[in-house]
Formats: sequence, C-alpha cells, structure tokens
Amino acid sequence: MNLTKSALSTALKEVMLIIPFDKITIHDVTEKAGVSRNTFYYHFYDINELLEWTYAHEIVIDLEAFRQLDNWKEGLMKVLNYTEENKKFCLNTFNSLSRDRLELFLYDITYDMLISITEKYCVSQKLTHEIADFYGRGIVAQVVHWLNTRLEEPKVDLINRIERVTRGVIQLIVSDNHNK
Repeated sequence: MNLTKSALSTALKEVMLIIPFDKITIHDVTEKAGVSRNTFYYHFYDINELLEWTYAHEIVIDLEAFRQLDNWKEGLMKVLNYTEENKKFCLNTFNSLSRDRLELFLYDITYDMLISITEKYCVSQKLTHEIADFYGRGIVAQVVHWLNTRLEEPKVDLINRIERVTRGVIQLIVSDNHNK
C-alpha cells in the first residue's frame, strides 16, 4: 500500500472527526497529512476519490476470506464492526452529499458476497446476478436503516434479522428455477 495514500486517508479520517465531509477541503487534508496540494492530486482526483479509496483499502481487501456461504455473516459483521469502530467517520460520510458513495460501497461488498454464494448453485449467470442484486439492495437497505438510527440496534441483532429473512431463500429460488 502506498504510504502517501495511507497518510492522506488517515488525515481525511481525522479531519472528518471535526468537520462535515461536505465542508472539507483538499487544503484541510494536505495540511493534516503534511503533504503538498500537488502530492494530493498526484494520487487522487478529488476528496471523493480519497474517500472511496479509504473504504476500499480499510475493508474490501480483508473481505475475500468471507466470500464462502458459511462465512457471509462474518464478512457482514466485519463491515459492521468497522462502521461501529469508525462511527463518526462513517456517519459523517452517511450524512453528507457523498452518502451515495457509502451506499454503493456497501452494495458492492454485499453484491460480491452474494455472487460468490449463488455461483455455487450452478444456475445461470442472469439468475445469479438477479439474486445478488435483489438481496444486495435489501441488505444495504437494512444497513442504511441501522445508520439512520445511529447504530442503536446491536449489530448481532441486525445480522440475525437479515439471516432469518434470507435463510433458505436462495436455495428455494434455485430449486424453483431448476423445476421450471
């Protein structure tokens, strides 16, 4: 991982503890990181790209191990743990104009996990993507609700609710599709 990108990412997270994301300038981040404005632009197009890079490198890289059917709950728990541990940072993102970036990030993670799960059933590519898209959006809606309530619900309860509602549904859809 590039040390300068990491320094900029850390600086962004620190600045976001005190300034709303929509009000943060490149100057705020570069000053905190101790680098020049040109250095920032060498690595990132804008603050939004830095924000995306931060989420991707702090969560996504570690989630590859959780793409198995029996580990999806652990993967989702890892995302929720990160959110809880970085509550101010995540809620700042969520409450900004860049909220859609956080939602898209969560969707991408969920979608990839669901693709991995569904591919094991040897169904068509189209059905695999339909299942991952539908349930990915549903899970993200639940996480967004959790964020809206400022993480009041215990994350274990959130994951258990998602599992109760989705348990066996993918198998049922696949089974129904094979019977047609």
